[in-house]
Amino acid sequence: MPEGRRHDVIIDISVIVTVVALGVVAAGLLRSPESAVAEGDSAVVSEPIEYPVDIPGCPKVEPPPSDEGDLVMSSSIVDGTPSYDDPAFPWLTSGKAGAMSGAVLAALPADVTVVLAAPSQSVTFQPVDDFGDAAPDGFEPSTSARGELARADSSAYASIDVRPSDTGVPACVAGALDARVADSDGTVIDTNDSWYEWGGNRTYFRTATAYHPDGTQVIANLTGESAEFPLEAAELATVAALPDLRLTVPAPAGASAPRQDCYVSSGETGTVADIRPGSVEAADDALTTTWESLPDAPPLNRPIGSLVPGSYGSGVCTDLEVVGTDTALSISVSGGSALPVALDPYDPESAYGPVIEFRTLPDGSVVESYDVDIANSLVSEDGTTELTRSVTVTRPSGVQVSVRSSVALDRTQSAPLVLPDPLPFDILDAVAQAPIVQWP
Repeated sequence: MPEGRRHDVIIDISVIVTVVALGVVAAGLLRSPESAVAEGDSAVVSEPIEYPVDIPGCPKVEPPPSDEGDLVMSSSIVDGTPSYDDPAFPWLTSGKAGAMSGAVLAALPADVTVVLAAPSQSVTFQPVDDFGDAAPDGFEPSTSARGELARADSSAYASIDVRPSDTGVPACVAGALDARVADSDGTVIDTNDSWYEWGGNRTYFRTATAYHPDGTQVIANLTGESAEFPLEAAELATVAALPDLRLTVPAPAGASAPRQDCYVSSGETGTVADIRPGSVEAADDALTTTWESLPDAPPLNRPIGSLVPGSYGSGVCTDLEVVGTDTALSISVSGGSALPVALDPYDPESAYGPVIEFRTLPDGSVVESYDVDIANSLVSEDGTTELTRSVTVTRPSGVQVSVRSSVALDRTQSAPLVLPDPLPFDILDAVAQAPIVQWP
């Protein structure tokens, strides 16, 4: 590497605004050329950039931009919950997201694992955030897959962003890449290792950016506290260059949608780090054995023993559907719950909501069950009425298994109404009593 002057970038981010409202918050960090360089504990210091410099794969290297300065944060709020198959982004269907997620996981080396987490943090491509007219300046719609990867003694947080782009392959700029490789199929991949410091703490990152010939741009990034990453630069480049990530490549016929996050019906206060994979496997086995023992158990769209961490806490859950129907089945398992006490029937609070029936099992476990009639049913934003039946078993050990079946009422029906029926109580009760005696 030839010697040259070094460009030290110090960025002041003393003010960070976080907006939390009815939706997802996206923040775009844009450099402001007119900002002054700042010093102090709140400054971000990036790795010095040398120029002139030779970069493998680049016949010409341009100097780094001279307008480095403060970070300006802009925020926008998504109105509503993002979903697959959004007409605004026809390039991402639910099947395509599932196929891309599977392709990335299959491309990881055999000794690299995805750390146990909720589906949205398990390298699963998520729906595109639709900001409409409120999109911040510079915002490019993309789908992202995120999660923590581990290999031997190293781990890092991974993010893979896929978006359509018409900018083409950029010029080689000092500090933006360490090497450029052009594949025989026309894909160009840039790789870069660097770091930044904030408040004296250094964060390392490794990036591979692939410019596919159909205009798809893939940015695969690893971030960690060590310069040792679970993927080598070439391995990360392989992920970014996957042909299956190209947005013009259709999903295979029958490709399924990625799993979505589910929710645990408990007030436990643990974290996903408390969940032991062995406990999840044992709970899956208990549910599977129980389900297979039921003579009238209907077919489900996935195995009942398919628990995943909830979106928060140390519980696990799964959402299923009865094949060929609109009937849903949700199961959650958590720990740390106190044995519930039946409400006083003369308490005014008991006059609202469904009537909960209590009974105690011989081992001291408490069973709560309720059936929601149309008067106490839930109504979604689109006006759909949902009828729900639920059984929850809380054991003296604090383990709580909650099983809920729901079905939507056909809004096109006219009187007299024929109410659909969720799964029967005997099935829900049996599943809730599956032999899961300790958690986690």
